[in-house]
Amino acid sequence: MVSWAVTPAREPSEVAAIAEALARAELVTFDLEFLAQDRLIPTLCLVQVSWVEHRELDADGREIVAPPRIALVDPLAVDVGPVVQALAAHPRVVAHAARQDLWVLAARFGAVVPGLVDTQVMAAFAGIGDQVGLAALANELLGLQLGKELQWTDWGTRPLSPAQLAYAADDVRHLPAIYGLLAKRLANRMPWAVAESAGVMSDALAAASVTPETAWRHVGGLRGIDADTHAAVVALAAWRQRVAIELDRPLGQIVNDKILVELARTRPSDPDAVRAHKGVTRLARDRAADILAAIAAAEPAKEPHAIRPWRAASLRAQRWAEVLLAIAHAVAHEAGVAPRLLATRADAEEFARVVDEQGLDAAAALPALATWRREVIGHLWTGWLAGTVVLAGDMAAPTGLAIIPAKI
Repeated sequence: MVSWAVTPAREPSEVAAIAEALARAELVTFDLEFLAQDRLIPTLCLVQVSWVEHRELDADGREIVAPPRIALVDPLAVDVGPVVQALAAHPRVVAHAARQDLWVLAARFGAVVPGLVDTQVMAAFAGIGDQVGLAALANELLGLQLGKELQWTDWGTRPLSPAQLAYAADDVRHLPAIYGLLAKRLANRMPWAVAESAGVMSDALAAASVTPETAWRHVGGLRGIDADTHAAVVALAAWRQRVAIELDRPLGQIVNDKILVELARTRPSDPDAVRAHKGVTRLARDRAADILAAIAAAEPAKEPHAIRPWRAASLRAQRWAEVLLAIAHAVAHEAGVAPRLLATRADAEEFARVVDEQGLDAAAALPALATWRREVIGHLWTGWLAGTVVLAGDMAAPTGLAIIPAKI
């Protein structure tokens, strides 16, 4: 077998051979290096892949971990599309903290990787830590000390140095072994990690699929805005997205969310009023007339549900949310998983609000009841609200809480 790890592949024939090897492999991994600064979509600079052709068991039934094959591909010199397509088609693709990498693949190639399992997600379910880095995970599981000195290197330079290539190869070299160890630890929790990894892919695809027409949905700070402000936000977000695409610049370098919402609220009537807003970028000042034109062209939403009136949750819903969150934290501690994976404060608040306003049946589509979480916390949340489960103080418990059946 030819090894491509020392010198990145730069010829179509090499890329084709790597893609064919990935297609035959039982398990594949990938990582990307790119330049993101001052760009709307990062420039892809290096693709790293590794693969295990097949896994074997010894006479005692233990898995034999063979060194994976490793290949690096230079996207600045050759079309990496065949390798991306091979990853997208593979049933088991392993990556670490893959959200931004998946976004780049979706934005640059329209690629979706449904077979993804993220080892950072797996580590959180294994109780190793929430959002743990690859170097820390390799140290925890394999006793390795991976270098981090090239973390912020310029991957756009050519030629890449031997140290850069070695660093890049290490990002995929140990992923098969890490995946195998984590899968054993997770056992029947593995489906949870697979489901959450699919969520990582969905989030990345949504981020890569933003259009001027949908850009407003990704603007923060819209709670409590009126219909006219909402219309101006839609128009300004569309304008910002078009300018960002035109200039290939990050959205924040055009107008950040906070300023965009302030402009939509105040709806200035002349360019000087736009320029007077504190925090407005030079680019926005230069295009103040375009901002005014976007605001002037804003039309109220034609869809009746495009904007939902906001009101504060009732006092009882607020109290419920605190207890629901406490239950989630107690269960997370008992299970040894990161609490965020079970429920965030926003999840608890939404669940409480929906039940308060519409009843328990209306919460069926929420994550606590519509995903794997139902068997972990969903039944406890509904049980507590229905009075069949009690959250009691327990001075002997590490969390100080105990979840017990109600005595009726």
